[in-house]
Amino acid sequence: MPEPLLEIDGLSISFRVGGRRMPALAEFSLAIHAGEVVGLVGESGSGKSTALFAVMNYLPENAVVERGSIRYRGIDLLSADRATLDGLRGRRLAMVYQDPGTALNPAIIAGDQIAEVLRRHLGFDEAGARQRTKELLRLVEIEDPDRVYRSYPHQLSGGMRQRVMIAMALSCEPDLLLMDEPTTALDVIVQAHVLDLVRSLQRKLRSAILFVSHNLGAVAAIAHRIGVLYAGELMELGPAVRILGKSRNPYTLGLLAAVPRIAGREAVQGIPGAASRDPQRFGRCVFAERCPSAEAICLAERPRLLAVPPDAAQRSRCHFANDPKIDRAWSQGAAAPTPSAQPRSAGADLLLEVAGLSVEYRQGFRLFARPALRALRNVSFRLPRERVLAIVGESGSGKSTLARAILRLEPGASGRVLFEGADVFALDAAGLRRFRRKAQIVFQNPTSSLNPQRSVFELVARPLALAAVPRREQRDRVRAVLAAVGLGDLYLDRYPRQLSGGEKQRVALARAFVTEPLLVILDEPTTALDVSVQAAVLELLAKEKERLRCAYLFISHDLAVVRQIADEVLVLRHGTVQESGPIEPLFEAPANAYTRALIAAVPSFSTDRATGGSPR
Repeated sequence: MPEPLLEIDGLSISFRVGGRRMPALAEFSLAIHAGEVVGLVGESGSGKSTALFAVMNYLPENAVVERGSIRYRGIDLLSADRATLDGLRGRRLAMVYQDPGTALNPAIIAGDQIAEVLRRHLGFDEAGARQRTKELLRLVEIEDPDRVYRSYPHQLSGGMRQRVMIAMALSCEPDLLLMDEPTTALDVIVQAHVLDLVRSLQRKLRSAILFVSHNLGAVAAIAHRIGVLYAGELMELGPAVRILGKSRNPYTLGLLAAVPRIAGREAVQGIPGAASRDPQRFGRCVFAERCPSAEAICLAERPRLLAVPPDAAQRSRCHFANDPKIDRAWSQGAAAPTPSAQPRSAGADLLLEVAGLSVEYRQGFRLFARPALRALRNVSFRLPRERVLAIVGESGSGKSTLARAILRLEPGASGRVLFEGADVFALDAAGLRRFRRKAQIVFQNPTSSLNPQRSVFELVARPLALAAVPRREQRDRVRAVLAAVGLGDLYLDRYPRQLSGGEKQRVALARAFVTEPLLVILDEPTTALDVSVQAAVLELLAKEKERLRCAYLFISHDLAVVRQIADEVLVLRHGTVQESGPIEPLFEAPANAYTRALIAAVPSFSTDRATGGSPR
């Protein structure tokens, strides 16, 4: 084998927090060769992004490199001086950040941000940099490079901003491209385009890629090899086809069991518990407390990264990596396939009826008004009690606008919304308050929807306080609903900053369920969640629907999740309904070309889709 392009050897990193050192990575080693794509997967907090930022020497000030080295073509990146790093970053090493909305400078037009890289590293003059930037924008399949060049980041969609970031990262044709969750929160079609683009450019430029994601389908579509991180420990490493099809590690198998399948409707399994943050956790198996096949040795001795025959390239950190018991790690207690929803007449127990709903936005000032933008056009559907209607479509299709319009949060809405037979648009202030206690919403981003200055108790009790529920009763009901979502009394006095992403989402769900609503609108409730946390949230939603006998309006661009939870589906595009119907026939034989395109764009983590093997 030739010398690796990048070699991470025994890297251990901790962070100084409150006078203590909290370990984040332990003896992490990984080699990447020229032209190779390596995927790095794992739950939030596993150390994936820490590894990427260490490669770029962009670690925060409170980070401490305890031991280890990172070498690029023999250069130690951790000890390199500023001049050396400035010559490598952007030129030989480039990075695509998780959120292009914050990575791009909001005060500079997109084209000038790319052109600056060309001028700095390749010596282009202003005219040459402008011309080359437009060529790069075409390379990432932007149809109107002149418009995008002149646009500020806020004027571009999420998918377009991501393409601008990729164009910037590829502008100097780097040897190594680091990609941190590049498809998170992108709709399924844009995600497919981004993955196709990255594959095409990687083959053309022969760049090596370290691709970090919690989306196993996206990693399977692009990676030759996959590394699995958990709580700062490398649990498994090997060819993609082996990791996805013949894993020999209980944690990897748990992740795979938690991934919803687009191909069939069956219940997913979450991994019980949460990742350990114990500073002493590396003296034993870090996954032991959550592992269904753990034994006494797992709690007493740290396992080595063992080779797994017959493929010496696959290694697993498990005392029982070569024991047949690994194959049964998640078989016991596996959830039975969820039965397909039985047809029900549209009028049976009807809860919500939407008829001819349209939403228009005015554009420009009164004297310079442009034609109104119609975000929704004549949308109609019925939702009975105890049913789940999924609303799917690309970003900008009108899904969130529909949710807000139903709750009367959109001033430009017209049509009819009937809830329990009453016209929502005709309700007075008191009637609207009563309606909103029965119809709750869980917003897409729990971090931005939870007040950081309020405790969990205050956040969840807020709807009860607005309903004038006595304080003592508030506490009892909050404790009960937190227990129902898997959070105990220990969380009552915590603040959002002290919670993980999955815990924040559970708090948001508790706030929605505390009034025991009849309708819950869920706007992308699993977006950006780890697959194991996502599976736990789906289990929770099924349980609460049965307990409260409520209905869900489930908005998502993740069709695999929709397949598991929905009874019926409504497909939106440009604000209009393309197709609707029961989940099984619609997914098995979609009648609309757009629906077929959505389903075809869903990435799969099956071994036949994995890149696998050697670099192409």
